[in-house]
Amino acid sequence: MSRGTVLTKAEILKQWYKEVWEDGKLDVIEDYFVSEPHNQYIVPNFGIEPAEIREWVSVLRSFVTDIKVTIVHSIEEGDWLSAMLEIRCLNALSGQPVKVYQQIMLRFDGPLKAESYPSFDFIRFFEQLGQLPENTHALLLGGTKLE
Repeated sequence: MSRGTVLTKAEILKQWYKEVWEDGKLDVIEDYFVSEPHNQYIVPNFGIEPAEIREWVSVLRSFVTDIKVTIVHSIEEGDWLSAMLEIRCLNALSGQPVKVYQQIMLRFDGPLKAESYPSFDFIRFFEQLGQLPENTHALLLGGTKLE
């Protein structure tokens, strides 16, 4: 992460997704987070820690290639950043395009993440990979039991 330039929170987030998700540089994950334990989450047991991110991104990158993340919209207020992200990639097995959305809310301490609350559209993601039937969400709302 650049230390000399002052970036907006959205620019830091974009740089994060470029380095970690798109380029697969998992060794820089901790560089984006405060080093002190941050156990004061506003939503207990919902925040995500750097070690969990390393595991999640590794798994994600085993399913897809050519990841491109776009910040569709972001809002900064004080120490907080909220963003809607569009993630475009290719199914690693079929080469078919995959498009999914993620929302994230972050609290920063200076240029570093202190709290991270991502919400990823897993159902749409796994539908596009062929691991769930199409319209899974609607099927579940209709009472269908997936087996």
